[in-house]
Amino acid sequence: MHDFLRYILQLLQRGIIFAVPVILVFAVVLAVIWLILRKKHRPMPWKKIVLSFVLLGWFAVTVFATLLRGVPGFRQWNFHFLMAWREAWNQFSLQAWLNVLLNVALFVPLGIVLPLLARAFRKWYLMLAAGFGMTLFIEIAQLVTARGIFDIDDLVTNTLGAMLGWSIIMIILTIAERKWEKRCFTYVCVPAALVIVFSGIYIGYVVQPYGNLPDAASVTANLDSVKWELKFNPDDMAEKAQVYKAGRLNREEAEQFGKELADKMDIEFGDVYYYDDTIIFANHSTGDFLNLNQLDGTWEYTIGREKAPVYEKSLSDISNEDVLTGLSGLGIEIPKDAQFEIQISEDDGLGTASYTAEFVPVEDKLLYGTLNCNFRFENGKTTMDRKIKNSVVELLPCSEDPIISQKQAVNELCQGHSFSGVVLEHLNAGEISILSCSLDWIADTKGFYQPVYCFELQVGEQETIKDYIPALK
Repeated sequence: MHDFLRYILQLLQRGIIFAVPVILVFAVVLAVIWLILRKKHRPMPWKKIVLSFVLLGWFAVTVFATLLRGVPGFRQWNFHFLMAWREAWNQFSLQAWLNVLLNVALFVPLGIVLPLLARAFRKWYLMLAAGFGMTLFIEIAQLVTARGIFDIDDLVTNTLGAMLGWSIIMIILTIAERKWEKRCFTYVCVPAALVIVFSGIYIGYVVQPYGNLPDAASVTANLDSVKWELKFNPDDMAEKAQVYKAGRLNREEAEQFGKELADKMDIEFGDVYYYDDTIIFANHSTGDFLNLNQLDGTWEYTIGREKAPVYEKSLSDISNEDVLTGLSGLGIEIPKDAQFEIQISEDDGLGTASYTAEFVPVEDKLLYGTLNCNFRFENGKTTMDRKIKNSVVELLPCSEDPIISQKQAVNELCQGHSFSGVVLEHLNAGEISILSCSLDWIADTKGFYQPVYCFELQVGEQETIKDYIPALK
């Protein structure tokens, strides 16, 4: 099971436990009412009581899930319309879409129960007002208590969920009561619209030639107050750039990769965790962990406590051959002629070795990316320090497509359409210098490496940062 789904189920279990005492208190109140009505020889409205129990239980679980499951933080809000939907489109992962769909599903019970509890809510506009009002109450409570985010998207998705529940129960009631009125066709509008929208999203994703860039801008940042300074002359010529295929790993291929690496290391990964496009293989007893990205097969490996290569030499004496030997001993395959750039900090006793492949030909493919590993000097010995990050992938050229010019990319950057546009907005920098612009390649959600423009930015007096703009037209 996907770990995000497991988390949701655990959250619901905790919410149900929280709802039990609330329902017990309500049951005590009902018992008192029942005794009073019995003495007055009046019937007990059991149908409404059961529905009231269900509604109260839903309300308790919802309050727990939205307000009480965490600790207070700081007040946050989002007024970017459909931002969650755009983020889900960019990432196109299970968790991203579940964030949207679960917000819809959360309010479906409200739409089902209210029309059964009170006939007035069988009118669509009263149900719409009830769903929106309840959502608005929760969002304001999150803002006031600093437990969550006041999100305009939640107002939309929660209200949509309430209306979906209303549509479902009204269709059922129409069938049960055999009241085939013309207006009953209006009850299918919300479910039909949802089916059409999500079908269109899925079909649109499938038919497009490449995937989406997960970190692409989902909103336009407000950078109107920024003074931009160009430190180079951007090219105004729109050219073409190569798109490469890395190959997205399915679950079977990813699990086979983890097993092969474990065999090379002579260990076993006893636990496997699935989280969107990342699979985590873990051996908690030895401390070996492998985080594998299914998008393109890149990975990050944490070396077990007993596996880290040790060198009987000082940090400054570590050579390229030492790095190659250490990685080879761990079963990590890299080109024999790979040259590592070794940087040493004698004061901290730390070092870094980096190998960068810029489309290095290997048979019919090209190696592209960077492999990093760290070293630590302690007690007269140098140890390869725990984490190895490998973003080197084998790329296969697949097509050459038109791209925007550097000048167009600069305009997109200044207009707030970059990957880090929102970050730049929050930095509230008065001046940003654009130091350079170069073509880079980033994996998309289908396993293709798309061209992007990589900008090096100087934000005020801070260190330089990198930002990206999609290059494909």
